[in-house]
Amino acid sequence: MDGMEFDPTPRRGFLGRLAAGAVALAAGGLVTKTEAQPRSRTDSLWDDSWLKRIKGDRRQVFDAMEINSGFPLVMAYIWMQSNHDADKIEMKDLSAVVVLRHGAIAMAMNTTIWAKYKLGETYKIMDPLTTQPATRNVFGTAMGFPIPIAPNAAIDKMVAAGVIFCACSVALSVTSAAMAEKGGVTKEVALQEWTAGLMPGITVVPSGVFAVGRAQDKECRYCNVT
Repeated sequence: MDGMEFDPTPRRGFLGRLAAGAVALAAGGLVTKTEAQPRSRTDSLWDDSWLKRIKGDRRQVFDAMEINSGFPLVMAYIWMQSNHDADKIEMKDLSAVVVLRHGAIAMAMNTTIWAKYKLGETYKIMDPLTTQPATRNVFGTAMGFPIPIAPNAAIDKMVAAGVIFCACSVALSVTSAAMAEKGGVTKEVALQEWTAGLMPGITVVPSGVFAVGRAQDKECRYCNVT
């Protein structure tokens, strides 16, 4: 792939790039508290407002480490719909937290990032509307959602229904750096573009495992959806 060997799925490769990236970034003086923060922040603390939205008797955190054809989103949707149908619990009284980390970070990105960095080609995600490698985030909207029986599992629909989405800052940094060559930019520019290119309603957290732990502190049951 344009002279760059990048497999977004194996964890060993991810951890190797994480270690190498950390050394390189630290050596270049690029690992700073400011760089790691979401661009929308107005203070020196990570945005933890998502934790305040966890409420009700039914709480679950969905740990998404891979795209898995969009099933992490579908599982969260089914959990909400099942609670609503079986026990007549209003959607607003359910707390579903979806943590997008490792390879699943691509689902958090908007169509601009998918097109520029050729994410469909890299992750082997086909667009049902074109039958070609996706140049848009097919998981972002109900139009052309990869699992036709569950269009309401699309991210914009889930955000509107009150689902809480978190994006791992570590995965954001490592993956954007690995994909910089695809986008024809430096790693620093790629990180800036990826941070700005998150879909609306997704909160950047220090790491995915951090968010999973904090959600469990708030009495969310754990569900691995990879």
